[in-house]
Amino acid sequence: MKILYLVPKINAEGGLERVLSLKANYLVEKFHHEVSIMTQNEGNSSLFYHLNDTIQLYDIDLSGSRLQFVAKYFKGVGRIVRLVNPDIVVVADSMYKAYLVSSVVKNKPIVYECHNSIFVKQTPKHYSFYLNWIPKVDLWFNRYVAQRMDGFVALSKESLAEWKVPNGIVIPNPNWLETERTGNLEAKKIIIVARHSYEKGLDRFFSIWKVVSQNHPDWKVEIYGKSSSTLHFQDAVNQLGIADSITFIEPIKEINEKYFEASIYVMTSRFEAFPMVLIEAMSCGLPVIAYDCPCGPRAIIENEENGFLIENGNQNQFITALQKVMESIELRKAIGAKAKKSTEKYAIDAIMNQWNSFLQSKMK
Repeated sequence: MKILYLVPKINAEGGLERVLSLKANYLVEKFHHEVSIMTQNEGNSSLFYHLNDTIQLYDIDLSGSRLQFVAKYFKGVGRIVRLVNPDIVVVADSMYKAYLVSSVVKNKPIVYECHNSIFVKQTPKHYSFYLNWIPKVDLWFNRYVAQRMDGFVALSKESLAEWKVPNGIVIPNPNWLETERTGNLEAKKIIIVARHSYEKGLDRFFSIWKVVSQNHPDWKVEIYGKSSSTLHFQDAVNQLGIADSITFIEPIKEINEKYFEASIYVMTSRFEAFPMVLIEAMSCGLPVIAYDCPCGPRAIIENEENGFLIENGNQNQFITALQKVMESIELRKAIGAKAKKSTEKYAIDAIMNQWNSFLQSKMK
């Protein structure tokens, strides 16, 4: 089978890029499919994760005005589809681009692979009546296009329910970090892996840590993630007086080693689809604490069993749970052991067998 993936980029350090490289390699090496990947704006240069040498990479330039963007996308997708002649096209990008793809690609099944909450583009409310209508129109359009796809894959039941696609299926991401190791959970260190963006809600953690750090001045926080030129989080922690206990670090490939050095994983995202960082941390035996945001954490965490799921935005509840875990190594080890056990269902062989069966079923 010839499979063509359409994605924004494959050279970044994010979860989508890691999972796509993992799945593409598996489809080539285990099932012997032919895999090609189309990216945009030099999104295939200087790869962060390894790809099998047989995987063909293509890139299209989308620079210019919005009108030029659309014209170049139509032309680029059409050219690469003719060149690759895939049996199936998998889109892991915005619904707007999925709509353009469905207008260009004919007589080939198109599958949408959803890696975001449908609410991920939402931002704080504006005072303008017209600006407040934009998210509502966006929501309607996303659901409309999702129903036009030949197949829709969500990462959890909660995500599928958000999109309201009647013929969608759930296939969670595979766990790349299967390990027998477990950290000793003795270090007074909290770890967060998240890019600096609105939806990841790091600012919500800063407010929590402002309170917690006063009671636990010997604990430290390491935040691994791509920094932003518009969100100045270093300035934010400086103003809150918590800069001495928080360290910002750009993404690294050996993030698994950093999980083993920490004792707690924290997530304060506003939106998620299926946060692989939770599974990664849990695979290393870390207790995790996360807001019950739409909609990923609740698909992974069973509250007070394999982690702590906090009412979304309830800062006091989050503070109470975090301090409770910080103050008891016995609790950390008990929850961490259950967390590690619960990640076994995301083993790559089982997940990729689901993917292979699904792709085969969509062949026309």
